[in-house]
This record gives sequence, structure tokens and C-alpha cells, in this order.
Amino acid sequence: MTTDHGQILIGLGCSSKATADEIIALVQSCLAEAGSRADAVMAVVSHSRKTGNLALAQTAEHFGVSLFFLDDHVLAPEIASTCEAVAAVAGPLRLPKRKARFSTCAIAECHPGFSLDRLAQLASPSATIAASTLVTSWAGP
Repeated sequence: MTTDHGQILIGLGCSSKATADEIIALVQSCLAEAGSRADAVMAVVSHSRKTGNLALAQTAEHFGVSLFFLDDHVLAPEIASTCEAVAAVAGPLRLPKRKARFSTCAIAECHPGFSLDRLAQLASPSATIAASTLVTSWAGP
């Protein structure tokens, strides 16, 4: 049974040892725990420090959504967890931080009117371009 009420944002944190398989499994587990469906995911978001992380790009590709990276100045300073802080730019947390071996995930409910355009305005421009290039490069010729 699903309890979806609208679109959600997936906030991710990870170490360089995290694989796409690990992150995807964590996101799927978190979606199930939150009573959410994958088609409710608006985007995947992480901190701009993670720009160029292939596992994050592959995760966004797996769910068929865009990947955005956010800088410190747009995050809520009172939220210490990276995955929670990047997710919370969209609205209240539906699911707080959950951990896998090398990755973390949080899910936020998007405020009414929150859009990908708004998210793109918040995103680090150079990080967003790098993520787009990374996914294109990963796809092959």
C-alpha cells in the first residue's frame, strides 16, 4: 500500500567506495519504507563535493531523473546530515537518513509548487554541467 501524497526529492551522500548498486538498493529500500513509489521521485540531489561521482550519476540514470549538486549556502545550516540537508531544500523530510555501508539516503516531500526549475536555480552551475557530462560519457559513443 502506498501513502504517496506528491513528488519527492532523494538526498544522497556517499563515500568514493559506494557503488551504484549499493546506492540504488538503498534508495529502493528507503522508498519502500517511506511508502513511496519510484515514479514520485522528482530528482536526486547531493552536495557539490560529490560532483563527478559516477555511482550517483548511475543512480539518477537508473531512476530516470536528473542529478543536481548543491553548495553549502543553499542548505539549512541546522541540518548536519548531508543527505537530509540536500533533500530538505524541497520540503519536509518524509524519511530521515538511512545508511548503507558507504552511502546515505533521505527523502523529502516537495512543497507545492517546488519544481525542477527551482532546483536548477539552487544547484551549483558547474556541478550540474559536470553531472550532465559524466552521464553522457558513461553512456558511451
